[in-house]
Amino acid sequence: MATPNDPHLDEETAEWFSMGTLSGKVTAQVEEHLLICERCRQILAASDAYVAAMRLAAEKLRQAERKPKSKAGGSPEA
Repeated sequence: MATPNDPHLDEETAEWFSMGTLSGKVTAQVEEHLLICERCRQILAASDAYVAAMRLAAEKLRQAERKPKSKAGGSPEA
């Protein structure tokens, strides 16, 4: 996350925050910083959108894998 010289979120930390995979202590630090930093709220909004899109894409892939496939060159059996 942040360093003493740069308290802002990096993209990796923002992504982990969006996925809910940070430790409780780091989550609390990020939440506290977000209260005062518009720049990091914008970074987090972009990260949230990215994570949501990846989750949606993964779900669509899972659904496509579950669908029965028709035989090549023939009609699907009833």
